[in-house]
Amino acid sequence: LQGMRTNLYKCFLPRAWGLVNGGGAAAFLHPEGVYDDPKGGALRSRLYARLRAHFQFQNQRMLFPIGHRVRFSANVYGPAREQPGFDHVANLFAAATVEACYDHPGDGPVPGIKDAAGQWDTSGHRRRVVRVGSGELRTFAAALDKAGTPAREARLPAVHSRELVGFLRKLAAQPRRLRDLRGRYASHAMFHETNAQRDGTIRRETRFPSGPGEWILSGPHFFVGNPLYKTPRSVCTQKGHYDCIDLTAIPDDYLPRTNYVPDCGDEEYQRRIPRVRLGHGEAVAAKMVTRFFRHVNRAMIGPAGERTLSAAIVPTDASYVNSCVGTAFVDVASLLDYQGVCLSLPLDGYVKMTGVTNAHPVLIASFPLPYFSESLRRALHVRVAALNCLTTHYRLLWESAWHDAIRSESWTRGDSRLNRDFFQSLDPLWSRDSCVRTDYERRQALVEIDVLVSMGLKLALDELLTLYRVQFPVMRQYEADTWYDANGRIVFTPSKGLAGVGLPRKHRRDDTKYGIVTPNRTETGLALGWEDVRHMRTGVVTREVLDDTLPQGPVRRVIEYHAPFESCDREEDYRVAWDAFSRRLGE
Repeated sequence: LQGMRTNLYKCFLPRAWGLVNGGGAAAFLHPEGVYDDPKGGALRSRLYARLRAHFQFQNQRMLFPIGHRVRFSANVYGPAREQPGFDHVANLFAAATVEACYDHPGDGPVPGIKDAAGQWDTSGHRRRVVRVGSGELRTFAAALDKAGTPAREARLPAVHSRELVGFLRKLAAQPRRLRDLRGRYASHAMFHETNAQRDGTIRRETRFPSGPGEWILSGPHFFVGNPLYKTPRSVCTQKGHYDCIDLTAIPDDYLPRTNYVPDCGDEEYQRRIPRVRLGHGEAVAAKMVTRFFRHVNRAMIGPAGERTLSAAIVPTDASYVNSCVGTAFVDVASLLDYQGVCLSLPLDGYVKMTGVTNAHPVLIASFPLPYFSESLRRALHVRVAALNCLTTHYRLLWESAWHDAIRSESWTRGDSRLNRDFFQSLDPLWSRDSCVRTDYERRQALVEIDVLVSMGLKLALDELLTLYRVQFPVMRQYEADTWYDANGRIVFTPSKGLAGVGLPRKHRRDDTKYGIVTPNRTETGLALGWEDVRHMRTGVVTREVLDDTLPQGPVRRVIEYHAPFESCDREEDYRVAWDAFSRRLGE
């Protein structure tokens, strides 16, 4: 137990192993810390030799009063074996599921974490029982741990079915990881949210910044591929006091509100900004991290959420508090490679399997960086840049990422909600039209990034589809009931992260004004909900809102939703994109 963060449960395990005789067994309910502690290799090397069964539960049904997202497991230990071998079943919500898995004949598709009704799935399937031996532990060590970790010290991922062992095996076989870019990248923290206020580096003040040098990001500011996801409200005292930003309405030089601003002179503030050395040799000068466009991800991650790894690119001069982890790169191409991988579903699924709740350095360094073909890389880079380069503050990033072949790109499907000429109209100089702004186009760009990265990782289409079905229950639930209008704007979504976007499910009393315009009628001042208009085939639903996300202050503006309204099928979109890229790229 030396070197680990110990607790009472960890102390009981070696005591129990010492007390049983050569044929005895010990069984415990205990937290999952023994399996995911980066410093727990010595304990795991003893544990795996004795482990016979590991049944991992999520507490969503509140079997114990310890928080609904807490994970724990039922563990059966026996005498030490020369070669480890144990049964592993993950993502359990009821004890009866264990017996159901062993009793199942093994045919048919493996159920996901949630069923079709959006409830936690308690059915069983034989292929959910994953037999773990030395070979699987070697795969886990190669995929999840730092280089050279012995198989018997590997951390144990939450593998939902046998098929996903093959997914991890392909990730483990990747020839390059972030840690291999020695001298070409640096992951770093910036300002500790509490200590930096105490020492006068930053102060709490919620307002619009005068420029990127005053913009200090917090975790809610960004989401997957969107550095301008939300802005704090003018009065921001709780984590829910953020509003979603309409990217179609912001000015070209927009920056959202910040909750912190520099609290010392400019020269002193610059002195306190962390430095990194990127390059090789002793002559490489240390530069402020704010000189770089940086990949940034949230430090705290939630495996049970819609997405686990939220990442975007922040502009030069911007800073962030320690709820964010930044990564700077010596060149833009590596930044776009890494950002593309981190936006993808396969990487997110990998992080979900680790079960970790903090994006610590060992985890980040283990992320795979495939050697993309040139054509695939260009297709990936332009989509990553189009998602992130939303304002003039990204001008230099856009121009550095430019390649003339970008104009030969196209969307993988024909759809009236997609600008058919988007790629052909792009220019080496940044303009407002260099990025994708509508909800539907941004979703399509992310779908295509998922497919491109999957191809780069040498996955099969079925593996991507299985990963989506099994590991992303909340995302699937949101996708199934998110509806877009004819112009690609979200008209309704149940997503908790998009509160205030689109119409409410049922009409509600507030200061929002609604109206309907059709060939046969024009009505205003209505109390409308999604259920009142979802079946419209023609016409426009108007919504007048008080928008407080813009620097000019609260302004009333009218949002239009043009019928008809349609939802999406992500699995079918993956198939279409896979077929299109296979033909174009020969991947």
